[in-house]
Amino acid sequence: MILLGAVLGGSAAAQDAVYRPVVGESYQYGIEVRVVDVSGNRGPKSVLNQRCRLRFDVTQSDAAGWTATYYSVPFYGSKPWSRSSLQHWIESKRARLARPPEEDIAVPPGLPPHAAEMHKRMRLRSRLADQDFITKVDHYPGLFQFCEGQILVSPQGEITQIVGPGNLPLLLGQIARVPLMRLPPAGSAEPSFGYKDTFEFNANFGNDDVRTTEASVLSVITPRKASGEGLVAFDREFEQAGGTTAGIKILLSGSGFGEFSTELSMPYRGNSDFKFEGAPYFDAPGPFSVRVGYHYLDEWRQAFFDNGFLPTNEALSAEVLPRLESQHQLAMQRQLVGRKPELDAETKQRADVSAPPPYDSLLQQTLSKTLARFAEKEKSEDAEEAKQAREVTSALKSLSTRWDTLRYLATLMPRTWSDASGSFKVNAVLVSHADGRVTLRRKDNGQTITIPLNRLSESDIDFATTFGKPAE
Repeated sequence: MILLGAVLGGSAAAQDAVYRPVVGESYQYGIEVRVVDVSGNRGPKSVLNQRCRLRFDVTQSDAAGWTATYYSVPFYGSKPWSRSSLQHWIESKRARLARPPEEDIAVPPGLPPHAAEMHKRMRLRSRLADQDFITKVDHYPGLFQFCEGQILVSPQGEITQIVGPGNLPLLLGQIARVPLMRLPPAGSAEPSFGYKDTFEFNANFGNDDVRTTEASVLSVITPRKASGEGLVAFDREFEQAGGTTAGIKILLSGSGFGEFSTELSMPYRGNSDFKFEGAPYFDAPGPFSVRVGYHYLDEWRQAFFDNGFLPTNEALSAEVLPRLESQHQLAMQRQLVGRKPELDAETKQRADVSAPPPYDSLLQQTLSKTLARFAEKEKSEDAEEAKQAREVTSALKSLSTRWDTLRYLATLMPRTWSDASGSFKVNAVLVSHADGRVTLRRKDNGQTITIPLNRLSESDIDFATTFGKPAE
């Protein structure tokens, strides 16, 4: 399956493109699946937005192909589950749903009528949410469970055998299949080629009505420019049909993009966008819009992915992560100095999608002082005052934590730093910024260097002043 990206330069021509991963090496990918119901009259409705990590441990690799065990780690929101936490969570939801609904939403004695009705509605919504979660767990074990298996793949990326759980419906195949893009038959990034796959899958109609049916997918692959050296890239157009053996008609079409690393001899990143009609999804008929994306994760990219950020070199750019302009910082600062600091909805939304303010800014200092002030009030013997203080610190801590996380991630991302003229360039990570000087750690030899801030390029000055903080 082929999948994602943005493209900038580099060409796929005349580069070898074959799978030959190194035995004993691990290759890890971040995978995201989004499903949107586009059949309603009130606009699109999100049905599924789920992440997981997928790891291949290569056990055999030669000219005939390669073999690996695979292992998936599901996410809860933007954070990976631990195995024990996920198991406890699932068991608690199943135990609740095993109780009769009337028992589960029963009203505690003594509640007034309006409170009793509110209690029932809240418990019913919560029960429906639990049922939705368990349905996803049962239908999507590759995304919601720790899955293990084995996979055999040809040098061109054709899967010859796959064993283990992790089946995704909607004709997406098993979770281990997602990053494995198909490469040109001759092993080089040559002109367009096509192929057809035929396979069986289970269509779930609800109420234990599961039917096995056959489908086929016809793909056309076209080379395109890649985003950097050591990569080859391909566009993919595909049409998929089937389902008649189960008494249904399934139509799926879409397009995608994939990049393959000739250095890793494994896929690098990609995505596919599907338009899907036919089989039911959670007892509802299509059509649905589906996006499946993946990224190869090295150490710094995994840190970004695990914190809910896009694991790319552009993730902290001003285009992706807007800067808080001076008027926005001033508005936030004014709201933080009141007796009960509280950001209004518009200001909070802006803060949640923007980069942090400079570490030495008045806004950052105000936030730190406000948190310290209300942390002391949490110790008050006045119960009401302590409660209000906890509400303030809870809301502001999430914002402070987000800013701290972004500053930490900025110290992990390698980038090319240069002076204003472009004559000086170095691949390095940010260490600190203070007193008009920036300290960097070079990627080639690990040495640290300190440079006057005003010698750097405009984009580097923006990066250092936005994310840099004094050395601890």
